[in-house]
Amino acid sequence: MVKAYFNQVRRLLAVLVVCFVAANASATPFKNIHVLLEANESGRGVVYIRTEDPSNKQTRKGEKATLKATIGENGNDVSRAEGDSLRGMYMIWLYGEPEDGFELAGFSLVKKADGEYTVDDLLVSAKTDNGNFDSPYAPDKVDEGYEFVFNANCGRPEDAKSENADASDAAREEARSKNNWNENPDHHIYAVFVPEGTVLPGAEGAEGINDVKLNAKKGQAYTLSGMKATRGRKGIVIVDGHKSVR
Repeated sequence: MVKAYFNQVRRLLAVLVVCFVAANASATPFKNIHVLLEANESGRGVVYIRTEDPSNKQTRKGEKATLKATIGENGNDVSRAEGDSLRGMYMIWLYGEPEDGFELAGFSLVKKADGEYTVDDLLVSAKTDNGNFDSPYAPDKVDEGYEFVFNANCGRPEDAKSENADASDAAREEARSKNNWNENPDHHIYAVFVPEGTVLPGAEGAEGINDVKLNAKKGQAYTLSGMKATRGRKGIVIVDGHKSVR
């Protein structure tokens, strides 16, 4: 009788442990995150951001888009090591719609003059344990502009945490009620719009400086990507095979 009783207690404890683990596995932290997205040069295209936050589903389209959203963790960014405080995946979707005659090369965390961007400056699409985003541009979003999945995680601690899926809405509202977004953006991102046909240095088939030096017309200024520079263009240009700063 006693043995049967203890066996029953052990089974009950095992069930409780499983329930506890399951509850914690579904717990979702939320952070109030501030993001600024802008075009690298005005007049080249418009940008906007989408999120899973019901109160901030999409920003307005314009040369700049400011987002202050309460975002829940959604898996992990597997490019980061275990234990990294920024490993959590806080997904937002970046969009850039180019004007006629221009195209979107990608998105970058650095600001450079037009013509100075290289492939290495562009963000690489996130890979997560909650879905693998090998291609930064979703084919089903081409008609809406380009879609890029970005991990907006930041160093600030979580603002709230739900213990299970049913408590997610309440946790999101708890975090939002703190109204503690950083004054400066946690992420300042640039949409790199370039003239159609531009090949950035570092891309397969891109012209290098040596190619520009061999093929350039004497006295003509060129950008680092091999495009002819206008007379009023500022920044780093190549003239007669040599870099110069205007």
